Amino acid sequence: MRTAARAGACGPYQIDNVSVESYLNYTNQQPSGSVRAPTAPQVCWALEQHMDELAGELGIDPVELRRRTLIEEGAEGPTRQVFEEIGIKQTLERAVEMIGYDRELPEDEAIGVAVGWWPCMPAPSGAYIHLNGDGSGTIVTGAQENGSGAVMAMPAFVAEELGMSPDDFTLLYQDTAAANWDMGSCGSQTTFNSGRAVLAAAADVRDQLLDAAAAELETDREDLELTDGSVRVKGSPDRAVSVADLASAGTIHGKGSGEVPEAPTGDTGGCVGRLGNETFLAPQLITQAAHVKVDRGTGVVRVLKVAAAHDSGVILNRLGADGQVTGGVVMGVGLALSEGTVLDDEGRQRNPHLLDYKLVTCSDAPEIEVDWVEIPAKGAGPRGTKGVGEPPQVPTAAAIANAIAKVVGTHVRQLPMTPERVWAASRDAQR
Repeated sequence: MRTAARAGACGPYQIDNVSVESYLNYTNQQPSGSVRAPTAPQVCWALEQHMDELAGELGIDPVELRRRTLIEEGAEGPTRQVFEEIGIKQTLERAVEMIGYDRELPEDEAIGVAVGWWPCMPAPSGAYIHLNGDGSGTIVTGAQENGSGAVMAMPAFVAEELGMSPDDFTLLYQDTAAANWDMGSCGSQTTFNSGRAVLAAAADVRDQLLDAAAAELETDREDLELTDGSVRVKGSPDRAVSVADLASAGTIHGKGSGEVPEAPTGDTGGCVGRLGNETFLAPQLITQAAHVKVDRGTGVVRVLKVAAAHDSGVILNRLGADGQVTGGVVMGVGLALSEGTVLDDEGRQRNPHLLDYKLVTCSDAPEIEVDWVEIPAKGAGPRGTKGVGEPPQVPTAAAIANAIAKVVGTHVRQLPMTPERVWAASRDAQR
């Protein structure tokens, strides 16, 4: 993920001159794996604190500095990618509005703001949809459901396309022996890629239904509509045939994959060791604002509220998307304040269990307010969508860090920002 880290180090900012070097460090300690926007939260944590420090040196408010420097339509990215319409500036304004950025707070409380971004990951995918003789249907996809709801939402997408009810469909999923290959639950790509394939399969089924109904009703297919589990003549609801009758009279079996979006062009001639993501396809853009309370005497930090505003294109499943942000923010709070592997001198983990590895629980989680800036993404996911799953964790720790710094007078330089580290930073600032 070095390429994503390099782009993350530049952030969604307009920068005329860029030089970034990244390294992979091999150790003999325990191996690690990717989880939710790998490299991005840590890099964003550093960059966004740097932005606040720059604002301090310039004598302007950190939000104002971001207003002046964030990318917008027509702006160039670090590899000269020219961006189409994007909503990062709108997410900034919405987040500070939701958090009440300009209000007066007690001296032990503050609000920090951070922005971030993450690419969409195009990949091949495929799906089948079979209609049964009783009017029910089966959706077959290799996509994996890990609790995000991305796969479980697919019956709703198909039902809308076919004028049926989501309850009419069952799912056969996660089995690539039955379905086409899928890249798995990673890259914020299930709706982006597998959703595209399912909707393409639904369009195939729709065409078959219209053709069969046109023959049955002896009319042109352009005069037909699919609604309430039947195909009927527009303006003549009595002239109709049910989906069940059409499916029982023949085979209605659709398949689809959809065209895989291509990454935008850019000047990548200066990128050595290219691994992908030198340009960001349909970048997902985020602003989060964190309201925290800090006990200077102990270094204990309590996150009171996080306001999260996201541009993830058109949102097809609002409940599921809100849940992704809520979960991502809670993970970000853990990354910021408590979660960290502790190793002894011989490389053994000293906190391998949940008693010592401090995950955030419901009692620790702050109030979380979520909103969306819905700008249809061109040449991206189905119906103008982008990914959703990974970006919610990207700027959380950075927003919390900037809020802590406002209270204690300096930035904490190591993750997680434990009470000991916050207390030490506060003491250093007082000297």
